[in-house]
Amino acid sequence: MSVAAAAAFGQGTVNFLNDTVTLSTPPDRFIRFGTSAGTLAGLPAHGTNIQIQLYYGASTATAGSLVAVSTAPARLRASTTTAPGTWSAGGFRTLTGFDFGAGSVNLQIRVWDINDGGTFEQALARPNGPAGFVGTSQMFLYLIPSSSGAPGGDFVMKSYVGFDVNIVPEPSSFALAGLGAAALLIFRRRK
Repeated sequence: MSVAAAAAFGQGTVNFLNDTVTLSTPPDRFIRFGTSAGTLAGLPAHGTNIQIQLYYGASTATAGSLVAVSTAPARLRASTTTAPGTWSAGGFRTLTGFDFGAGSVNLQIRVWDINDGGTFEQALARPNGPAGFVGTSQMFLYLIPSSSGAPGGDFVMKSYVGFDVNIVPEPSSFALAGLGAAALLIFRRRK
């Protein structure tokens, strides 16, 4: 049992938080509403139905090969928060398969509305696509500290940059927009 505990303790770790105490600015560390949010566009996002999960992989990994940490997703804060654009229920996440001092790993943050599915992949796999907000950060490198005793600032996602979440239009919306554009062109040619 002590061998298992030592093996688990040896796994790389990252502090999965984007608050301004943990991460200094610039660059902007917030999740923001994108253009599909209308009057909220550009503002720091909020809503406890919006899930945030950390994905990771080798430093040479592509976005499609990253895997989610086994810990439950975090959530954006409520609309009444004094810290919009940040998530709650973050904290330390284990990067299984990567030991302390193993070098750099690729990280990415993925966001989706819980009403679309329990995971980001389930939200994207809906028959008509996600109905709520979705988004992904750019992939960024994280240097795993050499030991669990490293200073607290070593576990911070220093290369993380904030991003926008948008509502993805259903494929039928694209089809309707295309038909409308075609009708306008035909009408214009007839004049």
